[in-house]
Amino acid sequence: MNCRGKHIILFATVLTMVLFCAGQAVAAQKWKLGHVGMPDAENSYHGTAVKFKELLAEKTDIKVTVFPQGQLGDDREMLEGVPTGLLEVTAATLGPISAFEPKVGLLELPFLFNNLEHLDAVLDGPVGRELLDGLEKADYKGLCFFDDGINNITNSKRPIHSAADFKDLQMRTIEAPVRIAVVKSLGANPVPVSYSELYTALQTGVVDGQSNPNWVISARSLSEVQKYVSVTNHIWGGAALVMNLKKFNALSPNDQKIVLAAGQEACQHGRKVGRDAEAMHLQKAIDNGMVVDKNPDLESMRNATASVYDDIYRDQPIWKPVIEKIRELGKKF
Repeated sequence: MNCRGKHIILFATVLTMVLFCAGQAVAAQKWKLGHVGMPDAENSYHGTAVKFKELLAEKTDIKVTVFPQGQLGDDREMLEGVPTGLLEVTAATLGPISAFEPKVGLLELPFLFNNLEHLDAVLDGPVGRELLDGLEKADYKGLCFFDDGINNITNSKRPIHSAADFKDLQMRTIEAPVRIAVVKSLGANPVPVSYSELYTALQTGVVDGQSNPNWVISARSLSEVQKYVSVTNHIWGGAALVMNLKKFNALSPNDQKIVLAAGQEACQHGRKVGRDAEAMHLQKAIDNGMVVDKNPDLESMRNATASVYDDIYRDQPIWKPVIEKIRELGKKF
């Protein structure tokens, strides 16, 4: 073999190694995933995040590091950080997400779902995908929905059995139009308070009560500052796994399918672990001295909150077809 031939072979070998190493560098990505939930196995945020990490580790070279309990900021801060690349993925509450794409907020309308089977059919079906795809306008890739939890009411002033019992109470809410409208329709006064300030606001009497899933009673030690629980199940507290859209679009088509499938499986896992723990958290509230009304007058609350839909249809007419699809699907459950 002449010298020129040896040089060609050497060049080809070096080029192959360079391309191989470059491919490896692209494939071995490191992603940060932040959420505000407690780092407990039964927490839906952490359960979703850890499952997503495990699934990607099994099927790709993407290495996900999970930062729980607000280590990378609150929901709003992490959501703002995803498009800028400060973190790649966040498991965030739906209320803050609705600040970037208001339409997802319709999922938290009161008494929208007949049962959990109806809810899951919406979240995992065409309606859920339509709403997730709407997040692309804000530079997010919506991977899937999971539960923050089904909301119940806690209060320090008096038991809440019917809609009339809400009159003139100061009720903590998040800064989401649907949540604020629900509180007003029940006759209470909405007071926006961040999650990090929830305990202090209840302790000092800035607010009388709040609406959250049972796990929040445990996580925030609300039994120390609240006396009554009413099992209203009036709002699905939503959450979603979202990632940087540019990062997703830069993946190969095969890796995109893997990431979407991993997100879906992770969220379904997160829903299950969260729901399985709700009864335990309610019992813990009872054990800590809270008085629980397991059979409140839900019909009075449904009637009171019906006005929220009238307002939505007037102010957000593009939401109506989606809500009608959800209600039509509900006939099967």
